[in-house]
Amino acid sequence: MKKIMLMLMIMISVTAYAETVESILASLDKIKSYSADFVQKTELEGFGSDTYSGKLYIKSRSKAMWDYQKPYRQFYLFDSKMMQFYDSETKQLMKQKLDPTANAFMRLMYNPADMRKDFTATFNDATDRLTLTPVKKDSGIGAITFTVKNGTITGITTKDQNGNNTSIVLTNIKTDPDIADSIFNPSVPKDTQIFTH
Repeated sequence: MKKIMLMLMIMISVTAYAETVESILASLDKIKSYSADFVQKTELEGFGSDTYSGKLYIKSRSKAMWDYQKPYRQFYLFDSKMMQFYDSETKQLMKQKLDPTANAFMRLMYNPADMRKDFTATFNDATDRLTLTPVKKDSGIGAITFTVKNGTITGITTKDQNGNNTSIVLTNIKTDPDIADSIFNPSVPKDTQIFTH
């Protein structure tokens, strides 16, 4: 969940039109909304790999929807106070309260240009890749790398401290689109079990 939250926050904050970390960080406040289609491949150590696809929506750094459509419906929905995770196979909706001030990933949503407090950022000109490495070794994340093409993030790869890998390819990317509020108010079946933490 932390990896997904971090990726969402960086997606809303980074459109890399320059070739240095400093200039990338200087552009963080410019994008107000973002949408894209995605294909995600996750490789779990000892369990093989799975492929998912869907749509990503982020709005005004206050709302984010990671909407999985295949192979079955799932979503992660974030706002300033709560994370919701829905799984259509288990027919369960999990709601978890969040404290932005106590969580490095939530702080990125509200002040992404300040990411250097929690991450070491490096940019490789040869590969057009921005890599974030957590300052704290117990974050659960090894590194997150963003691929940049023509000034836009088109791919994300992550590796956690257990050796699990996730790669995401983004297409049909739109910056500052008009996203309907209804996207962030998804309905679930009436027989869904709801758990709040």
